[in-house]
Amino acid sequence: MSRIGFIGTGHIAAPIVRRMVRLGHEVSVTTRNADVSAALAASHGVSVAEPQDVLDASDVVFICLRPSVAPGILESLTFRADHQIISVMAEHSEAALLQFCAPATQISRTIPLGFVETGDCPLPVWGDSALIAELFAPDNTILAMPQEAGLNAILTASAFMASQLDLLNTVAEWTDAQIGDANVSEAYIRTLISGFLTTMPRDTGSLKAERDGLTLPGSLNRFVMEAMAKDGCHDTLTRALDDVYERLTSQ
Repeated sequence: MSRIGFIGTGHIAAPIVRRMVRLGHEVSVTTRNADVSAALAASHGVSVAEPQDVLDASDVVFICLRPSVAPGILESLTFRADHQIISVMAEHSEAALLQFCAPATQISRTIPLGFVETGDCPLPVWGDSALIAELFAPDNTILAMPQEAGLNAILTASAFMASQLDLLNTVAEWTDAQIGDANVSEAYIRTLISGFLTTMPRDTGSLKAERDGLTLPGSLNRFVMEAMAKDGCHDTLTRALDDVYERLTSQ
């Protein structure tokens, strides 16, 4: 059992906290966010304390702050040299974290998504992949990155999620406009996508293969895909990913 603390307790931290408690670790969280930390204390018995007290009571420390406020908060705290730091912030490089969390030198970066709590979450890691595996494997996939730039590229790829959900919501809203039943429309789109992805082969190249299988000449899927490509959707996405990657690598 490890003593695990969370600096910042919001949407990203909560499922990790619940997982750590389920695994039997001793967990303490900060009062930031007060509503979330209070709910976790009530449901999972975690300790709630001020940030410095959380640090003092922990050996492994998750940094779950908004990147914009992280420097000021972290530099106001006193870390120990033996602290094992896990940053789940997409921004702030290892070099920056070494500065914020000095004298701690054991820095790992990863991004657990909400479903890490139940498993089957990909976890790209820069730093101590063995520590991340200890906390999140075997039911989640640990992807050790040979370079920090590789982690930034993977994190950039994850930035497309909201836009994909937005597109799916557009399809659901269009369907609702035709049939007049939002519940049926959204349920169909949600289960269609989740079922397709769950049963899809996981070998390299399967994304392209499944796409090609759905877009035979004259198919409805091909018509929609080509219309979106003609309007520059792929070019817009690539430019946005380039901009996000530049943002992450400049931190």
